[in-house]
Amino acid sequence: MTQDPGTAEVIYHNGTIYTADEQNTFCSALAIRQGYILATGSDEQMLRLADSGTELIDLQGKVMLPGLIDSHMHPFWGGKQLRGCNLNYAALTVEQTLAHIQQHLDNDPVSGEDDWLTVRAWQRQGMVPVGADMSRDALDTLRTRRPIALFSNDCHTLAANSRALEMLGIDETTPVPTDGKIARDHLGRLTGILEDAPAMRAFDSIPSGTAEQNVQIAAHVQQVLNAQGVTTVMDTRVFAEQLEAFAALRARGQLSLRVLGAREITPDSVDGPQDAARAVSEVVAFARQWDDAQWTPEPGFGLTHMKLFIDGVLQPPTMTAALLEPYRENRGSDEQPDWQPSGRYGDLYFTAPVVDALILESARAGLHPHTHTVGDGAIEMVLNAVEKMRDALPGKDIRPGLAHNELAATHHYARFAQLGATAVLSFQWSGLPAVLIHEEREMLGEARFRNMEPIAHFIDAGARVAYGSDWPIDRLDEWYNLQVGMTRRAWDAEGQPAGPRLDNDRDLTLTEALRAATIDAAWMVGKERYIGSLEPGKLADAIVLHNNIFAQPPETLFRTRIARTLVGGKVVYQSQ
Repeated sequence: MTQDPGTAEVIYHNGTIYTADEQNTFCSALAIRQGYILATGSDEQMLRLADSGTELIDLQGKVMLPGLIDSHMHPFWGGKQLRGCNLNYAALTVEQTLAHIQQHLDNDPVSGEDDWLTVRAWQRQGMVPVGADMSRDALDTLRTRRPIALFSNDCHTLAANSRALEMLGIDETTPVPTDGKIARDHLGRLTGILEDAPAMRAFDSIPSGTAEQNVQIAAHVQQVLNAQGVTTVMDTRVFAEQLEAFAALRARGQLSLRVLGAREITPDSVDGPQDAARAVSEVVAFARQWDDAQWTPEPGFGLTHMKLFIDGVLQPPTMTAALLEPYRENRGSDEQPDWQPSGRYGDLYFTAPVVDALILESARAGLHPHTHTVGDGAIEMVLNAVEKMRDALPGKDIRPGLAHNELAATHHYARFAQLGATAVLSFQWSGLPAVLIHEEREMLGEARFRNMEPIAHFIDAGARVAYGSDWPIDRLDEWYNLQVGMTRRAWDAEGQPAGPRLDNDRDLTLTEALRAATIDAAWMVGKERYIGSLEPGKLADAIVLHNNIFAQPPETLFRTRIARTLVGGKVVYQSQ
């Protein structure tokens, strides 16, 4: 029987539904038709839209929300990490690390000496004792001829054994890169450590699995994400390999995740400002192959972003994030520290004229720039470029996203708001252990430390904040991450504080945290007309929770469990 145009196919009722619309409206019922939200309102209003063919779902008071949008992550990297040798982000000694790898080697059925072993979730900054580091010589003691590569949890360091360096084509004659480091000892011999872009390029060049193995990785990734309530992700360093795997799922009718991507332009691929238009044109050509011009209830792809790595990592020993004032360094010992100003400002991997040109050309092409900006020096460079772009293209709808912003300057918050730039933040990074809080306070000095891991500072200045987990930099735990944004401290598995509160910013409210992971993230990725809130005409991407997060303290948010996940009205995850 053909239904009346105003008739709902499915009605969820008797719930607590947070719509995330402009007024933060709550209602009790929601009607869906053909994968779109038909209407929201009271039970009485929505049930009037039912007929004999309508499926009525009693929420029994449960909370319903828009599906989570993780606007900065690396899902395929994360998926590979879920299946392989994984150090699980643990603080280990060199000896413990080697023992873990050797155990995996001994149990690994792969026997070919050219078969790579990639080791993920290596917490380089957390190696014990303080100052310990992995090296080529240490990895060469493993009982194997296979190439070994450790990839750090922040994805900015790779440690390789001699066989891996050989197969990567890196030796003592390899030129010093402009966008990172290939470390050498005092004799000029390679230590096996690659930092920043050289580490990422090396990792990307390691042979991957078969096309079907990649499809299985993508399938597992979307299942894990759907189970946490994620319905849309943005892969902020996307390649055809990942998209082809997700596209194969779509061709089989099995895709359950909306996938956006930002295509990277590397420093060594641009020959000065005059070459920016050519570099951007390559991103445009890639995007045309993958971008779905219109989104429908059936999940697909969005490729409308250009990615730039502007600087590196803030924490020791790397300290390649670009600062406006120099780092302070401990010139004493751990027992008797002596923190003094240094001459180190970190690294900028692009020049200002090139960044200015790339952001202007990307805007002209209709691409939104998405940048890795950890330090205040990198943030300053990008905001200056965005301001020039706004002056050159007044009124053009371009939505710059600056990701990480671990150390801002006081004047940056208002500039984000004035320039329409979004701060894309990993909330869990404001949950630091006491030792890191002390170390970073000393490294930066008290005045700058006030702007360490800011979140609410941006919101209070009128700027937009979008949440992005940056998985697999950290474990995939979306609700824990949102909890840290609301408490500014780390928590253990029992729900007890695992560190002091980082007390240089206020806590987020639950509504602020949810908006950052729904409608504000949707705006940053340019898809707010389709997703991000539960409003009539939008795609029915929603989640139902087992627990009422609006009636519980922030300290228990990490216990949130998903009862049901909908993408385009279709149930893609149902708890048992």
